[in-house]
Amino acid sequence: MEIENANPCLSTTGARGLVKTVKQGPRRHGGVVRFLLGIAAIVVMAAACTNSALSSRPPDAHLQTGTQSTFPLVTMGITSLSVDGKNVLYLGGATGISTLAPGAVRPTPLKLSGYPTASTSAVAPDGTLYFVTLDGLVETVSPGSTEPKRLPFPKLQNYSDIAVATDGTIYLGDNKQNKLLKFVPGADSPTELPVAGINGAGHVAIDAEDNLFVFTMGELVKIAKNAKTAEPVEGAPDHVGGLAVDTAGNLYATNVKANTVSRMPAGGGGWATLPFTGLQSPTHITVDNDGNVYVVNQGRKLVRLAAE
Repeated sequence: MEIENANPCLSTTGARGLVKTVKQGPRRHGGVVRFLLGIAAIVVMAAACTNSALSSRPPDAHLQTGTQSTFPLVTMGITSLSVDGKNVLYLGGATGISTLAPGAVRPTPLKLSGYPTASTSAVAPDGTLYFVTLDGLVETVSPGSTEPKRLPFPKLQNYSDIAVATDGTIYLGDNKQNKLLKFVPGADSPTELPVAGINGAGHVAIDAEDNLFVFTMGELVKIAKNAKTAEPVEGAPDHVGGLAVDTAGNLYATNVKANTVSRMPAGGGGWATLPFTGLQSPTHITVDNDGNVYVVNQGRKLVRLAAE
C-alpha cells in the first residue's frame, strides 16, 4: 500500500483525499479489501491529525494554587497596580505612588519631586514609571530618578487606565475625544490607533505581543497588534474591576460584583476562576514574573495569591 500524501492533515480533501491515495491493494476479494483498506486509512489519518493537533497546542498552564496573604495599606483609594521586571509592585493613588519590594510587608512611598498624585499608573519591565496625575497630565519617571517629566500629551479630562508595553510604548484612552492613543518613547506626540467603536475605555492591559485588551461600555474586547477592529473576548466577566496580563500571555480580570478573579489562557479559551477567598469588590490586579497574583481588595487591602 502506498500513501502519496505524507501529511493528510494538511490536505484540503481530508479523508476523501487520503482514501483515493490507497493504491495497488491485494486483488483477492478486490472490492472488499479496498473498502477495508480505505476504512483503515481513515482511522490512521484521524489518529495522526489528533496527535498533530495535540502536539502543536501549547500546554495549559496550571492555575495559581498557593497560599493567600494580605498586605495592609496605609492609605485608601488605590487606583492602579503594576509590577516591573524585578517583581517590585507599584501602587498609585490620590496620595501618590508607593512601591512594595519582594519580601517587604508594607509599601514604601516614592519620594518624587512635587509629590505627584496618580489617577492611573503603569511601570515598564525596566522600572520606567508612567502615570496620569489627577490634573490630567501624563508624566514619566526614569529608574533611579525622583524627577517626573511631562510627556507631550494634551491635558486630559476623561481617560482610561494607562498601559505600557515591554518596549515602553504606552497606551491610553482619551474618552472625551473617543480616541485610543499610542505613544512611543522619544516621539514628539502620541498617535491615534485607527480602531473604531472604542467609546468610554476603562481598564486597559497589553501582552508581550502588543495585543491590547480594553474594557469598554461593559464589554471586554481585544485589539490585535496592527488591527483596525476590536473583537469581543468570549466568556469575559461583565463587571470588570481590573485587567492584567502575565509574562506567559494569560489574561486576568477581576469581577467587582461576583467578587472573583478569573483567568483566560494565552491565545484564548475558557475562563477559569482562581481560588481566592473572602474578596469584596476586588479591583486592580497585577501578576509578577513568578506568577503570583496581586489584587486590591475593598480599596484598602492588597491580597496576594501565590503561584504555588
